[in-house]
Amino acid sequence: MRALLFSPERVESQPVPDHLPGLAHLQLTEVPVPELPNDHWVVIKSKIAGICGSDIGFLQKKPMPAAEPYFRLPIIPGHELFGEVAAVGKKVRGLTIGQRVSIDPSLGCKERGFKQLCVQCRRGNPGICERLAEGCLGPGILIGTCRDTGGGWGEYFVAPSHRVFPLPDTIGDDEASLLEPFAVCLRAVLHHPPRKKEWAVVIGAGTIGLMTVAALKAVEPSCRVACVAKYPFQAAVALTLGAERIIDPEQDDVMMRVGELVQTKVYPLSSGGALLAGGVRVVYDTVTSATTLNQALRMVCGRGTVVILGLATLPAGVDWTPIWLKELTVVGSLTYGTEVFEGKRSGTFARAIAFLAHRRVDLTPIRPRKYPLDCYRQALSEAASKKTSGAVKVSFAF
Repeated sequence: MRALLFSPERVESQPVPDHLPGLAHLQLTEVPVPELPNDHWVVIKSKIAGICGSDIGFLQKKPMPAAEPYFRLPIIPGHELFGEVAAVGKKVRGLTIGQRVSIDPSLGCKERGFKQLCVQCRRGNPGICERLAEGCLGPGILIGTCRDTGGGWGEYFVAPSHRVFPLPDTIGDDEASLLEPFAVCLRAVLHHPPRKKEWAVVIGAGTIGLMTVAALKAVEPSCRVACVAKYPFQAAVALTLGAERIIDPEQDDVMMRVGELVQTKVYPLSSGGALLAGGVRVVYDTVTSATTLNQALRMVCGRGTVVILGLATLPAGVDWTPIWLKELTVVGSLTYGTEVFEGKRSGTFARAIAFLAHRRVDLTPIRPRKYPLDCYRQALSEAASKKTSGAVKVSFAF
């Protein structure tokens, strides 16, 4: 099969752009279809595979020191998965060849062959499994980060049958390809939901920022969402997905605008920026630069919460004073698992699919810009350069 393979050594002889140095380690090549780890797994033929911000971060060689134990090259990237069943193991039931499916790419204890689950997997949190570098699979948090499973940037990959979800015809292909990032945001919102009619702030309007806006309105339709959107094309989609207010960080004073929304005093700081006397109860930072982290920490009210959804690594110059000054909670959110909502306990992916199927959320305003694998250099460059490309979402299509 053809796949984009990310190798530890440089394999690309062509010049690579300065903002994507990792592109030199990526090549389109022929590789074997991954083998089924056991008879409970299936082979999936990839239909549309998204390019995630974490993929771009990897290609930008963004430092992630603490994640080192969970990455071992070579890998076929791509964890935003959508495809159809191509082959099934002997013990698989309920899946048939040709079915359109979404895939939860988690690789926790069960997927790694452990009969006794770690404490996180027992609690329904396979994304933070304690054995992500152990068992019958190589290190990797997800399909698309593990060398033994393949990933969505290849024509085929393998997945455990219990992580494969057949899709109704009411969910189109483009929307189905967005289920994984939507599930990421849905979990973050379900764990830290807005209250009725209160303001929530989403910083950033890339795919994760826009999905967070959609998740907020799906979970609590009466909440009021302010989205900090850098580009007009992102702002337009945010409004369509339910944002009530757009804050342009290039033209607006972000802290002043949020202070006006919640009617609280704004204190300018001599070092730059400002602190809100009150603020919003919950902020979702999907950018996680030093600038946005400072804004998030300073705009939250006392005992409020900052949810980190972006690829925070080693930001310099972050003022942690508000954490103790206002007794804040700062929490990360990474993947998916099991949550309780409206009295019912369910997996994130199953709930995300139900939300789309019953039109509790509509992701059709996000239209992926699709490229074949042959055009991977252009696709990745556009995904990493939103200002010039104007792309809300870039994906590979097969």
